[in-house]
Amino acid sequence: MDQKRLLIAFVLSAVILFGWAYLFPPSKNDQQNANTPQSATASPTPTSSQQQTAQADAQPVLTAPAAPDAVPQRTIIVSTPLYEVKFDSRGATVKSWVIRKNKEKNGEGKPLRSASSTKDNPKPLELISQEGLDRGLAPLRILTGRQDLDTTLNSRNFAVGGVEGGATETKIDLKPGEQKTVEFSLSEPGSNLEVLKKLTFDADHYAVRLETKVLQGGQPVPNVKLAIGPSIGDQGVQHFNFYSIAPEGVIALNDGVKHLPAHFDDKKAEKVQVQSFDGPAHWAGVGDTYFAMALVLPQPVPGFEYQTEKFEKQVNGQDRYLTTGYVPIPTDGSPTYLFAGPKDHDQLQEISEFINTNIPGQQVDLGQLINYGWTQRVTKPLAAPILWSINRLNKLTGSYGIAIILFTIIIYTLFFPLKWRSSKSMKKAQKLAPRMKELQEKIKGMKQNDPRLKELQMEQLRLMKEGNPLGGCLPLLIQMPFLIALYVAITISIDFRQSSFLWIPDLSAAEPYTLHILPLLMAGSMLVLQLITPQPSADPLQRKMMAVIMPMMMLYILWSAPAGLLVYWLVGNLVGFGQQVIINRMLKSKDDEAQPPQEKDRAGSRQKKKFNDASPTQA
Repeated sequence: MDQKRLLIAFVLSAVILFGWAYLFPPSKNDQQNANTPQSATASPTPTSSQQQTAQADAQPVLTAPAAPDAVPQRTIIVSTPLYEVKFDSRGATVKSWVIRKNKEKNGEGKPLRSASSTKDNPKPLELISQEGLDRGLAPLRILTGRQDLDTTLNSRNFAVGGVEGGATETKIDLKPGEQKTVEFSLSEPGSNLEVLKKLTFDADHYAVRLETKVLQGGQPVPNVKLAIGPSIGDQGVQHFNFYSIAPEGVIALNDGVKHLPAHFDDKKAEKVQVQSFDGPAHWAGVGDTYFAMALVLPQPVPGFEYQTEKFEKQVNGQDRYLTTGYVPIPTDGSPTYLFAGPKDHDQLQEISEFINTNIPGQQVDLGQLINYGWTQRVTKPLAAPILWSINRLNKLTGSYGIAIILFTIIIYTLFFPLKWRSSKSMKKAQKLAPRMKELQEKIKGMKQNDPRLKELQMEQLRLMKEGNPLGGCLPLLIQMPFLIALYVAITISIDFRQSSFLWIPDLSAAEPYTLHILPLLMAGSMLVLQLITPQPSADPLQRKMMAVIMPMMMLYILWSAPAGLLVYWLVGNLVGFGQQVIINRMLKSKDDEAQPPQEKDRAGSRQKKKFNDASPTQA
C-alpha cells in the first residue's frame, strides 16, 4: 500500500518542529524493474520462441475443419466452508469466486461479506470482476499466443470429470477435512489438440492444486500462459483512496517482490497496455487491500506480463482499470498451486508452508502479497507484533475498538519517558530563548576584533548545548517508525475489516457519514495538546500559529482515514494530554523553587552594576 502521503505528513511535522526552532528564536529548513511497456495485444505478447513457432505455423497446415461442439455447457460449483467457486465448462474458466470467511488457527473463522453490504442487506464477497467477464477476460483462461489455438481453447466446452451426473448445474459440497478433484478436458482431433485442467480442492485451505496439460501431436505446447485476474478483489468497493489499494499486480522476482499499481497512459494509442518481465519469477498474482489471487509455480520461469485496460466510464469520479496477470505455466501436468482468498498474515504463512511442503525445493512467502508500502523494511518487522498484540487484547475484550484503546494506553505509557525528556528539553529551550536572542543582537553589532566577541560566542554555544530545541524533537522522531508501523498494521489487517465499535460500522474504513466525527475530535484534541506542550519559541503568537497549523494539516490528511487509525490517534491525544498536564506541573514545581540567597544577591548586584554603568541619559 502507498503510505507516502502519511509519511510526508510526519516529515512535514518534523520539519515544522525543527525549522521553527531554527528560523525563529532561539537561533538564526519505486519504479518497477519492468521493461518499457510494449504495444498491447488482446493476448500475451509473443516471446522470441513464440514468434519462431508463429512463423512455422504461418506455412500452410492441413487441418480438418472444427467439428460442431457436441459437449454441453455446464456450470460446476465447488462449495467449502471457506469459499464457493463457480466454473464455466466453456473454456474451463472461473465466473465466480466468493470468500465466505477468514479462517483462524483454531479452525473457526470470521464471516466475510462485501464492502457494499449493509446491516439489513448482506452481500457475498465476490472476487471476480463482472466487467472483466463481460469483456471475455475470465480467470484461468489458457493462452498460447496462437490465434487458432486460443480461439479453440476459449470457445469450446470442456468435458467435466470427477463429477457425478450430467446436469447443467452441479454443486459439490465439501466438509472440513475433505478433498475433491475436478477435471476439465478437451480433445480436438482436427488440430490434434489435447487439453486437461485438473483441480484438487481442499476444504481446509484457500490453495487449490492445479495441473495443466496442453498437448499437440502428443507434445507439450510451449509458451502457454494462464490468466490470473482481471482485477481480483472485493468487487463491492465503490471508491479507492490512498488508504485502500485498488487491484494491482504482484510478482515475486528473484530480486524481490514488486507491487504494480494499475496505470494507464492516455497519451498512448493502445487500448491494452503491457508490462513484461524477462527475469524468472516464482509466483505472480493480482489483488486489492485485503484479497488476492496468485499462482505459484514449481520452479522460477521468465516471461511474465501484466495487461491493463481502462474502463470507458468512471466510478465515483475515479478511473477504473482491469489488470490481468499472464503466468507462464508448465503444460506437461506438473503441479502448480492457485491461491484465492484473504491476505491475512497468519493464513498466508500457513498456506506458504503448505505449498512449500507439496512442491519440493520451492520456498515461497505469500505473505509478500501484503503491501506494506515503500517503508516495509522498517514497518514490516514491527507490524506483525503490533497485530499480534491487538488480536490478543481483542480475545480478552471481545472488541477490536476496545483492544485498540488498551493498546494505545500501553504504548503511550511505554513512551512516557521519551515524552518527559522531550518536554523538559523544550521547556529549557523556551526559558533560554530571550537570552539567546539578546546574545544574537549583541554579536550582530560587534566587530571581529572585539575582545568580548569570543566570550559572547562561548556563552551562546553553552546555551545552545543546554537548551537545544532539537533535543526535544529527537525523542519524538524515535517514535516515528513505530507510529508508521502502527498505521500500516491497522490499514492492511483484515481483522479490523467490518469490525464495529460504538457508532462506527467498520474500523477499517472511514465513517460512512457526511460529517466525520473522529477526525474532528482528533484535530480538536491535537490542538489542545499542542497548546499545553512546551515549544522552543517564547513568542505566544508563534506558538499559537504552530498549534493550529499541525492539527489542520492532519485533519486534511486523515479525513478519510480508517476509523481504527483515528481511534488510536484520538485516544493517544487524550492520554498525551493527561501526561502533559502531569509533566507541566512537575516542571512548574521545579521552576517555582526559591532561588538560594546568594543567587538573589548576585542578581541584585548585577542589576545595580548595570544601573551604575549606564550613562546619565540612560539612567
